[in-house]
Amino acid sequence: MRKIQTTKNYRIFARSADNRPVDKKKHKRLMESMKLYGFLACFPLACVRDASGQLIVKDGQHRLQFAETLGLPVHYVEEQVDFDIATVNSAVNRWTLADYAHKYAQQGNEEYQEGLDFAEANKLPIGVAFSLLAGTASFGNIQAQFNSGQFKIKDRSWANMVAGVYGPIVAMSDQVRSARFMEACMAVCRVSDFDPKRLLLGAERCRDKLVSYSTKDAYLDLAETLYNFGRKQLFSLKNAAIMAMRDRQACKAKSQED
Repeated sequence: MRKIQTTKNYRIFARSADNRPVDKKKHKRLMESMKLYGFLACFPLACVRDASGQLIVKDGQHRLQFAETLGLPVHYVEEQVDFDIATVNSAVNRWTLADYAHKYAQQGNEEYQEGLDFAEANKLPIGVAFSLLAGTASFGNIQAQFNSGQFKIKDRSWANMVAGVYGPIVAMSDQVRSARFMEACMAVCRVSDFDPKRLLLGAERCRDKLVSYSTKDAYLDLAETLYNFGRKQLFSLKNAAIMAMRDRQACKAKSQED
């Protein structure tokens, strides 16, 4: 058994770059419990020593933060194995996509930081933001790479175009905020000669048409209506979007076979 040690010298500890950022707001109940019961020795910090002898907190960073705030003694154990906290915690406290993204971003991975910035700037869920930057319509296509720290940005221009269409239209009418409308935006933005400004102008002029639908197909019909509003020369946007997505899927299937 590991020996539980106790100290009030908080400076001997450093937070692991593998762990999630400290979020005091999400752990208010922990703070209140420590005010009531103190730092319980039955829940010590789990630490490892780095090459310089510094104690790295692998588990218990919030307990350490609150103990220092409250002036409480800290209980800790030293582990000999430098374990991956994301793997250990996943069994009892499932990591969110944001947790993984912040973990790799704080380790210096600029692609994860760019993904976080993109999600925040465009008010998108983490999974959607990273999927767009990866050039795919489904997060399931990149989840393994994302979780393992191997995520790569492959299509910034498409991601920016989709966000530049979806965000402003949702701002016009929150009724269209949905995964199905996002999928429709992804599809039309694959059309080679698609003009985002034309769609946004049509949406601005037809706000009464921005209502909720249950399918991507219905939203593609809406997109075509908006795109052609007030135009003499009509464009079959829905059909072009469907063909563009089919061609893309065929190319991906062929590349996988090769």
